[in-house]
Amino acid sequence: MSFSPLSLAFSIAPRLPLRFVMRMADVGASIAARRGGAMIDRLCANMARLTGTEPSADEVRGAVRSHIRNYAEQLMLGSRRGEPLLDGVAFEGFEALAAASEDGPVVLALGHSGSWDRAGAWVCAHGRGIVTVAEKVEPPALFEHFVSLREGLGMEIIGVAKGESVFSTLIERVRGRSVIVPLLADRDISGSGIEVDLGTRRALVAAGPAALATKLERPLFAACITYENETPTGADVRVRCVGPINADGQERPGLNRVEALTQAWVDEFAAMMATKAQDWHMMQRVYVEDLDPERLARARAEHERKNR
Repeated sequence: MSFSPLSLAFSIAPRLPLRFVMRMADVGASIAARRGGAMIDRLCANMARLTGTEPSADEVRGAVRSHIRNYAEQLMLGSRRGEPLLDGVAFEGFEALAAASEDGPVVLALGHSGSWDRAGAWVCAHGRGIVTVAEKVEPPALFEHFVSLREGLGMEIIGVAKGESVFSTLIERVRGRSVIVPLLADRDISGSGIEVDLGTRRALVAAGPAALATKLERPLFAACITYENETPTGADVRVRCVGPINADGQERPGLNRVEALTQAWVDEFAAMMATKAQDWHMMQRVYVEDLDPERLARARAEHERKNR
C-alpha cells in the first residue's frame, strides 16, 4: 500500500481542535510560500494570466494560504470538531439555483477556487441533493477518503480517472431528479476540452457542464467560491452564483452551442475570480501556451471529430 501523508492527516486531524488545525495549516502555508517551487511558480503564472497583472508577494502568500486552507477544511469537514465550518458560508444566488432544480437537475459550473467541499456541505445541509464527479487520485485509499467525506456530507460521487468519460453515467444518474450537479471544469482532464478565453489568455477547459446542460435540456449556472474575513485560524466562505447562463450564437459566430455556452460560463467565472485571484487553486497547466503541443493537438483533433 502506498503511503500518503494526506491519508494520515485524514486520520489524525479530525481528533484535533479546529482552530489548532487551521493554525497549523496557516503556518505550513507561510513556510511553503517562502520556499517556493515549480507548483507555486505555476500558481503565480496562472494568476497573472487570469488578471493581466503579476501577483504581489502578499498575494502569492495569500494564494498558498488559500490553497492549504482548503485542504485543512476538507480534513475537518464531516467530523464533530469541524461542524463550525458549516457556519460562515454566504451563498449569493442560492434561491435561484434551488428554484431551477425543483423540476429536474440543474448544472453548476465551478472552478478550483475557495472551499468547494464546504460550499457543497452547506448546500446539502440546506436540503438540496448534489451529484458530482471527482477525479481519482493516488493512492486509491486517499481517493476513498475523499469519497467517504463527501458522501458523509450528503453528496453522490462518481469517480473519474484522467482520460475517462463518465458523461453517460452522469446523465443516467441525474436525469429527472431534482438535484444540483456541480462540476469542477476550469481545466480539462478528458483530452477533448474546449479552448476559451480565460482572463487574458486562451485556455483549455472541460466541456462537461455545457454538454450536460445541453444534452439534458436543463439550465446551466456558474459560481465562484472565495474566502473572506480571513485569520490565521480560519475564514468565511463566499459563493457567488449566477444563471441561468445564456449563449446567443449570433454574438459568438463560428461556435456551436456547447462551445458558446462554455465560453459564456467561463466569462462569468473569470470576471468573478479576477476580483480574488489568490483563491484560484490552479497549480496545473491550463493555459494553451503552457500545454504539451501533442496533447493540445489530440484535444483539438478529438474536438473536431465530434463536431463533424
